[in-house]
Amino acid sequence: MAAEAPDKQSQPQDDTRRAVLNATDALALGAALVVAVVGWVGLGLAEANSHGLALVVVLSAVVLVAMGVLAAQWRWRPRLARDPKGLVIALGAAAVAAALTFPGFSYGLTDKDPGVYVAHGVEIARTGGIAFEDPLLKDKVFVQPTSPGAVFAGIWINDAGSGKIVPQFYHLWPALLATAYDVGGLDGIRFVVPLMGVVAVLVLVALLRRLGQAMAGPAAGVMAAAAGGLLLSTNLLQVWQSRYPTTEVLAQALYVAALLGLVIAIQERWAPAAGLAGLFIGVGWLNRGDGFLMVLLAAAFGACLLAARRWDVRATWGAVGLGIVLPHACVQAYVFCRQYTEGNSVPSFVRMSELVLLGLLFALAARTVLRRPARAIVAALQVRRTQARVGLLVSLLAFGLLALGFLRARLFGPDYFLWNGQRLRSYDEQIMQRLSWFLTLPGFAIMWLGIAVVALRRWRASLWVAVVPTLLLFPVYGYSARNSSRLMWGTRRYVPTVLPGIVVLIALALALAFVWRFRGRALLRVPSLVACGGLVAVFLSQSLPLRSHDEFRGSFELSAQISALSPKPNGIYVWDSTACCNRPASLLATAVWLEHGELSVLLALDPTRRQAALRQYASTYPAQPLFLVSGGDALPAGVDPASARRVMSTTRNLPMWQESDTERPSHAVSLAVHVTVWRITPG
Repeated sequence: MAAEAPDKQSQPQDDTRRAVLNATDALALGAALVVAVVGWVGLGLAEANSHGLALVVVLSAVVLVAMGVLAAQWRWRPRLARDPKGLVIALGAAAVAAALTFPGFSYGLTDKDPGVYVAHGVEIARTGGIAFEDPLLKDKVFVQPTSPGAVFAGIWINDAGSGKIVPQFYHLWPALLATAYDVGGLDGIRFVVPLMGVVAVLVLVALLRRLGQAMAGPAAGVMAAAAGGLLLSTNLLQVWQSRYPTTEVLAQALYVAALLGLVIAIQERWAPAAGLAGLFIGVGWLNRGDGFLMVLLAAAFGACLLAARRWDVRATWGAVGLGIVLPHACVQAYVFCRQYTEGNSVPSFVRMSELVLLGLLFALAARTVLRRPARAIVAALQVRRTQARVGLLVSLLAFGLLALGFLRARLFGPDYFLWNGQRLRSYDEQIMQRLSWFLTLPGFAIMWLGIAVVALRRWRASLWVAVVPTLLLFPVYGYSARNSSRLMWGTRRYVPTVLPGIVVLIALALALAFVWRFRGRALLRVPSLVACGGLVAVFLSQSLPLRSHDEFRGSFELSAQISALSPKPNGIYVWDSTACCNRPASLLATAVWLEHGELSVLLALDPTRRQAALRQYASTYPAQPLFLVSGGDALPAGVDPASARRVMSTTRNLPMWQESDTERPSHAVSLAVHVTVWRITPG
């Protein structure tokens, strides 16, 4: 691959020149590194049942200082350059992102993943560990599971004999939410989510600043950074996920930070940047199950470097950075969260090891048995004519895949999948159309031009490193939704990698158009600005209505009101799960349990067992008040009316953004939650 353009930022490093980091790089990498280290340290302490704000702060500071001392050794110490333009763009884009997202949603219901993350984060802050105990399971009283192996949705039974509960999902995000809760309570959780979105925007601006400059000079770097920062910060998918307490926006920040680290390592030959990239990739796997894809991409990249005889100290630093976190990631994936890993198509430890070993064997074969062909391929890829031919092939293939995505339903007909035992339309065949509601058809057209810009011009290693993951991952994620097709819920899958990848390609295309000249005239400068402004205007028209919306506002107060019915010691809440609509059992039971320290259990599904189960709870825990919670006004069948006294009846209308399978959600609706609570005193 051709060397980087001979500009100030990409000259080979020697004994007389240090690497140059501009202020935008330092701000972005520093913010991402603090987030990664605090999350990683918090997770380790939570797994050791020792999570606490003081320990998280002290250990995180120790890790960060140690990393800073290592990177500041004279051989690796970079020179910090002023970058006023980059800082203005980065801080301006961050301000736009903050204005559209702060504070995050008041998501206090546990109907879906975000509510479980929040509840688990509060529980970690309260108890110090990712696992906790259900005394009812431990004491062998009657417990009605919501599904085999789960007390409530996402609250999985790890050991029924001891009552040990380990919630679903990987636990880096709940651990980070726990630290935020330690700092500011529920408001801390609401603020840390959009903070991740701001970090992601900062890192993307820094990345595009470098990519645009490497592609076509300083003016292109400014245009790419400004366009990318505005496009990402205003896009509805980004704005939603930056307020929604799930893992996606943190995953995005870590992913883009890894790309930035690799680009700096290539352009500046600064090895510690590659080490940071490896660390971000490893922490990304701790955050989400599909983070293994980036681990495999990193392994494949390393194998290619070995095969091409391009492995150097930067690759070693990258491998070390990933290797420091990788054992922890494997322990979480294959020990603590084994059931979740197996249920989400993450390759087993053996299969992952086989894939990495296969890449190593390929590299060794290329270096020995296939040394001449490997050298010939590397040499050919540095020839401009070969680059043009391969680039044309890449561009045509990308165009074909995009066309196939949009025409998939017409070519192959409707697609179906099994969802909770039902055969439903999966909408896999409509993924591209549904994404175009948020990114627009012109946006996809400009994205393709961005691919052509990278592929058809003289190649730059840093550009390809930033673009290849998008070229590989977009088809993977575009092939299957792998979750509910409801919007805004279903589109979260594309936020960590696909969305920033598309924005990068659009920004590069706009930047080249901005600086391109024909006979000395910048003929496309105005059209590029108009195209960028048009996309930003469309994105803002979609995201601005969300600014005044607070998903499930009042839900935290509702669970607190229910918990307040129980004086100390904490009560036992029995939840009726048979009410037809918006039943409190699925919305509030986990929150009352984990956020307020009460005990929650489902009412027996068999009416003939209900009164006996209530008597058992009362006799086993005589000092703890017993309550029955239902979504209706009538006492559930099988419960003795003489033993029940109504102590609460309320209906809350909680704001909820529209969900749809057939159109882009565009406004808020109201979710009516009716709660009736009885105090139970069985004879």
